[in-house]
Amino acid sequence: MKKYRCLKNLPLAAGLLAASFFCGVPARAGQELERAHEAAARGSESRAFDIAMEGLKTAPDDRELFLYAVELLPDRSPGRAGALASAAAARLAGKPEDYAGYLGLCKAMRISGKAAEAVANCRKALETDPTAYPVYRELGLTYAAAGNPRKAAETLAQGVEISSSSYQAHYHLAKVLEKRGDSTRAAASYSSGLALLKNKTSLDAGYYRAMMKAGLKRTSVKKRTARARIPKPAPHRENKELAAACMIKFRGEFLNDNLGTALAASDTCLDYAPSDPDLAAERAPLMVRLGKYEEGVAEYERAASLYSGNRPASAFCRIKAAETWIKLGKQDNALAQYRLALKAAPQDMNALEGLAAALEARSDPAGSLEIYEEILRLEPGNKRARTRKEEIKVATLTSEQILSELKLRNALEGKRTGLLPEDRKLYKAIKAAEISGAVDYLKKKVRYSRGLIIAHKTDDGTRLLLSGAGYRAYVSRVSREAVKFFETEGIGLREIFKLRTPAGEQIFDKAGKLTAEGEELWRKSVPGTKNWLLPYEPVPASPLAIQADKDISEAEKMGYKEISEPEYLWLLRYTDCPEDLMRTSPLNMKTANDGIRLRYLLCSVMNAPCMNQINMSMPLAIDDYRNNKTDIPDTKTSTSFFGTGGIKKHRLCEDGKVWGYEK
Repeated sequence: MKKYRCLKNLPLAAGLLAASFFCGVPARAGQELERAHEAAARGSESRAFDIAMEGLKTAPDDRELFLYAVELLPDRSPGRAGALASAAAARLAGKPEDYAGYLGLCKAMRISGKAAEAVANCRKALETDPTAYPVYRELGLTYAAAGNPRKAAETLAQGVEISSSSYQAHYHLAKVLEKRGDSTRAAASYSSGLALLKNKTSLDAGYYRAMMKAGLKRTSVKKRTARARIPKPAPHRENKELAAACMIKFRGEFLNDNLGTALAASDTCLDYAPSDPDLAAERAPLMVRLGKYEEGVAEYERAASLYSGNRPASAFCRIKAAETWIKLGKQDNALAQYRLALKAAPQDMNALEGLAAALEARSDPAGSLEIYEEILRLEPGNKRARTRKEEIKVATLTSEQILSELKLRNALEGKRTGLLPEDRKLYKAIKAAEISGAVDYLKKKVRYSRGLIIAHKTDDGTRLLLSGAGYRAYVSRVSREAVKFFETEGIGLREIFKLRTPAGEQIFDKAGKLTAEGEELWRKSVPGTKNWLLPYEPVPASPLAIQADKDISEAEKMGYKEISEPEYLWLLRYTDCPEDLMRTSPLNMKTANDGIRLRYLLCSVMNAPCMNQINMSMPLAIDDYRNNKTDIPDTKTSTSFFGTGGIKKHRLCEDGKVWGYEK
């Protein structure tokens, strides 16, 4: 509606001609958009669509008018669908990077009864812009038309998540839920939409308000009828039989994905069998599906306690509770549940792997390393655990150790005594290639591997390592394979060398060789599955990433600066401070989780509110680290001076406390 608002705000004397200059669209197009809204408000979607299409004849580039035409196209109008398909094809010919054209084809194919083609075009629109609500609307409605109500509800619910302030989003979700018979959730969605319409006075608002009031009235009646059908608790002697019957109804509603009715049935079942562990275990995922995460995790934990005599079942519920806590961003609670799961079932692989990942997320490399070693003791062939173990070891190496490893591989030019930032990145890339099987790859692909592979004898046996030349030979070969892979995925040669990872890093360097990030992406690529960004595609930002950037921006205003994970790990060793102490006064570190990694913020500006006499030494220590001054003296006393006795030296923390600090 931006163009329409622009038209309204101009002085009336300026007229439509001025509007066409200032708003950037022909005056006629602005009129047609307004007339289309007026027709839709009167309940005539067909007439509104015809008006919009007429306007597109004079203003084919008017994106807002085109998207409104897509929204308006009536479900039972295949003749009009052809007109929309033609307009959509014309848009794609001129702007293939815009999701609007694909969305128009999706809607036109759906109305024409071509469900598969409709879904394919909606999926292309989603790939082009995964943050646009209209894409989720049309994809969800297309799934519903194709006879997949469950997928339809899931997709429209995702649309509500990314556009929670849109009353249209709540309306379309409510309609699909109502059609499926889930009156409880449908009524809730209608109510949410009406609440958003409270102070709206636009033409669209009046139309949707009337539709949602009618929907709320229908679903409220159905909710009352459904509740009346659920039997009330009977005397105690009948509870066992009624509980079994109630569970059958509850499970049936849940299997049919009628979540609201299933919840009402399970509430009644609780009256019959409040201590039934199966009921608690099955209510928990229902709560989670409904977005009631805290209630869901409480049910998982209650079920685990009720399963006290069934250790595997108890461990399973603890694991599910931990996974739910992670969704809520509460890592400490998740760790506690994983440990309780292992107490019930010490060799449960899901619990071990979950605990290791949770410890990694909490930046406890030593703890996660210990768990991965336990996994490998139980399953020596667990490739993922072995890989993560090696990757964690790499992340915890000191600068001196990395320098030694690179020299061992003849990967450095000239004589070097210090480690540069690019050296650390090179070592990580070489080690990642070794872990992924680069040594065996070169043995198969290269006839003479002398100078490319180094046999290094250790106390644990001989290690085969990539030399610097070996790594370059490996990258050169896999780069050619990567180009062939992307060609088979339908990407043109010009675009291949401009591809990026989902995080926005270049996959190929200027010489046409895979970057370290590109090699990792290629190694994990699967034919038919897109895990890269085309040159014109924006880097997607998750809600967690957006929030993390906001938190970091606010912290920087308060005197904080971001440090890398290796710098943070070194700071832990340098200060001898526990992680939980780092984040409390007087050390005052902060963290932000962007959904991929934990980011670390250190109070670094003198005289900032977060700075004090105790934590002011930490940014100085980071400066030393960046200048390769990474020695941590082990001596506990200073040397005597002019006959005086030695003075005991202290780290910043001793015995888990900040030395010399009292609250």
